[in-house]
Amino acid sequence: MTMKPFGDLTSREEAVRLIDENIKPVTRVEKVPLEDAMNRVLAVDVDADFDVPPFARAAMDGYAVRAADTDSAGNDNPIKLKQIGVQHTGEVYDGIVGTGECLEIATGSPIPEGADAVVKVEDTSLEGDIVFIYVDIAPSKDMSPAGADMKKGDHVLDTGDFMTPGKVGALAALGFSEVPVIAKPRVAIYSSGPEIVPQGIHLKPGQIYDINSYTLTLIIKANGGIPVRRGIMRDDEDSIRESIQDASNYDLGVFSGGSSVGVKDLFGVVMEEMGEVMFHGIKVKPGKPTLFCIVDDTPMFGMPGYPTSCLTNSYVYLAPAIRKMAGLPPVENSTVSVPIGHEMVSKSDREQFITVRIEDGKAYRVLKRSGDITSMTHADGYIILPIGLNKVSEGETVTVILLD
Repeated sequence: MTMKPFGDLTSREEAVRLIDENIKPVTRVEKVPLEDAMNRVLAVDVDADFDVPPFARAAMDGYAVRAADTDSAGNDNPIKLKQIGVQHTGEVYDGIVGTGECLEIATGSPIPEGADAVVKVEDTSLEGDIVFIYVDIAPSKDMSPAGADMKKGDHVLDTGDFMTPGKVGALAALGFSEVPVIAKPRVAIYSSGPEIVPQGIHLKPGQIYDINSYTLTLIIKANGGIPVRRGIMRDDEDSIRESIQDASNYDLGVFSGGSSVGVKDLFGVVMEEMGEVMFHGIKVKPGKPTLFCIVDDTPMFGMPGYPTSCLTNSYVYLAPAIRKMAGLPPVENSTVSVPIGHEMVSKSDREQFITVRIEDGKAYRVLKRSGDITSMTHADGYIILPIGLNKVSEGETVTVILLD
């Protein structure tokens, strides 16, 4: 077998479109404990089936009163009411507040029968069981009515809502202990290459440790997926075929290495036999040998083997795909505009992703190759040089897309 050159390369924009067009959200639903619902996607509509709070309650520490009993009260003309008891939070007074009476009450506790307002303690004084009231208050003063937060029948949350602390709090108020959420997509990860070996094995000449399965794992976790590392795939058609078939049992398959056009790069060949290849080769640098296909309704990525190319493409193509599968909102990377710290010359006929660090308010290229993971390790972000831009002069402003 001889090397087969890439055909027409796909633009980055077209690659993004094809991926988005062929990625479908996961429809499986699972229940998780309420405390684990943060950053998950709600799978049901939620309506309140009772008032929250279910009773009128005091908004201040003070005294529950009949508002009419405070008419004309002032600093020079206090009204005297008889204290008939004390009600702490969580307690319910077994009695009625009558005319000329008041009940000491704590913030959050139910308003007793007969009372219709609360006088805060700062506006009172106490002598024995007589409370002096120094303010004239209106009904409902410093109290919250039943259903002030949510009324029975209120629509509270929608299917597809991204769960935040506030939304989890709303479910807690409604008594949820478990929450139906969209299941996280399960993503199978495969590394390939005869030179790749797992960590813990002594390196022989010509061998390197597996990097990509770990960086892919973290990208997948960070974007709402469940990574499943399936090991290192051999560079032969039978092994590739078995791995692709295995990946079809997951929501998504990601393969690193073997997607280029060398004699041993057989992934694209086998993939064309087993599924529908949407594109093979993107007009970007690094990351040209990227492949996207569908096998048995399962989308699959063939990522470059070089660690920087694999990681860069994971941010650009894989992360949005996983987020869509998980039902998560898309993420817009933060950017910053800064001057370039040195002249940059490009001779590429492809769109270029150039990793940079920001130092003293300027962007400097991280001078590494696509096979060197430290080009990402020491980078704050990357800039995109469009096709046809041959030079960026020192001091020229560039837009840096910041890495998470």
